[in-house]
Order: sequence, then C-alpha cells, then structure tokens
Amino acid sequence: MHSIYETQLLMEQGIAERLRRSRHRREVNSALRRSRVRSTLRRAIEDGLRCGIEPHEVEREFTTTLQQVTSR
Repeated sequence: MHSIYETQLLMEQGIAERLRRSRHRREVNSALRRSRVRSTLRRAIEDGLRCGIEPHEVEREFTTTLQQVTSR
C-alpha cells in the first residue's frame, strides 16, 4: 500500500506524462496540417500555371489564401 505522499507523486507523474504526450500529439497534428496545406497549395499553383494563369495572379491568390488561413 502506498502512502499519501507516494500516491500524490504517482498522480503528478501520470499527469505530467499525459501533458507531455498531449503536447507531442498537438505538434504532430500541426505539422501534418501544414504539410497538407502546402501540398494542396502546390497542386493548385501548378494547375493554375498549366492553365495559363500569370505568375502575378498566382501570387495574388497565394497571399489571399494565406490571409484566409491565418485569420482562422
């Protein structure tokens, strides 16, 4: 049987471990979202350039998209 002090230490260690895992999971999910956004944007730009869109139009659309994403 554990003393109250040992039980409290075990609980604190468990909470600290869950917080560490949660932080890691958030970082991984954030990296995945950024990667998906980049690949989607890259495909859209490539498709636009193939369809004859001018580079300055691509730049304008790119900045508009970035502003929409960052405002969320």
